Amino acid sequence: MGKLIICNGKQAERPYYFKLTDTYIYSIEELCYYFYNNIEAITEDLFDYAFVKWIREELKLEERADKLLELLDSKAGLKDYVVCILCSADYYSETEIKQLLRIMDELGNLSPLDKKKKKADTYIKYRQFTEAATEYEKILNSKEAALLDSIQYGNLVHNLALAQINTVGLSAAADRFKEAYDRNHNKETLKQYFFALIMSRQEDRLKRESLDYGISADFMEQIQSELRSYYTEAEESEDYQSINNLMEYKDSGRIVQFYQLTGDLIHQWKQEFRKENP
Repeated sequence: MGKLIICNGKQAERPYYFKLTDTYIYSIEELCYYFYNNIEAITEDLFDYAFVKWIREELKLEERADKLLELLDSKAGLKDYVVCILCSADYYSETEIKQLLRIMDELGNLSPLDKKKKKADTYIKYRQFTEAATEYEKILNSKEAALLDSIQYGNLVHNLALAQINTVGLSAAADRFKEAYDRNHNKETLKQYFFALIMSRQEDRLKRESLDYGISADFMEQIQSELRSYYTEAEESEDYQSINNLMEYKDSGRIVQFYQLTGDLIHQWKQEFRKENP
């Protein structure tokens, strides 16, 4: 959960799983912490009879489950559910709860278009790239998109490109970054465009676009320097080390270790793919 949480209540034998954030919850205190720090990811859809049953049977909070059941049957609003949960433990003060409710009011007062964008941004935040790309495309293809100015539209295309790096690949994302920059004229978008061109090895296009956009030698050196930094960081990652070990096992003839590590990596990648592509 990212922080030490003192739990005085019943610990669940079967944790509640939040798929979006890949988080398991074992106690009412953890649940309160999760709600408070991920409020943009909490929707009415969460509160169903299965959730109430978990509160009742796993956390043994009979009265709280009854209250949630009343709210569910009366089709209560999201704030009612959240308050019900946060008041189940003394984890947050009344002042902190009121502060969270103000944030919820701000989220609730967003325009329909901004709510859709917030939903897509939340998917990006939690690495649900397929869902994020779908939501951004829905916005960009909607009638509401006509209300956006060039910068706003370009920023949405930029975010779609970020999602597409992880779904359809760098080449397609590069096209989106170009489209985004031609609209928002944002230096960060331009930088991402050239990152994508370099990493997808589109050398001829890179040279042509460098001339067309008047890219200075200093700006190109900055891009190359940042890429070198990212590559160094990647080489120090656990995944990169696993691939190195895999190649070492193969080259040295350690077949048992090779197949064991291969199986572990495939299982890990399958889990990540299923999470991001439900």
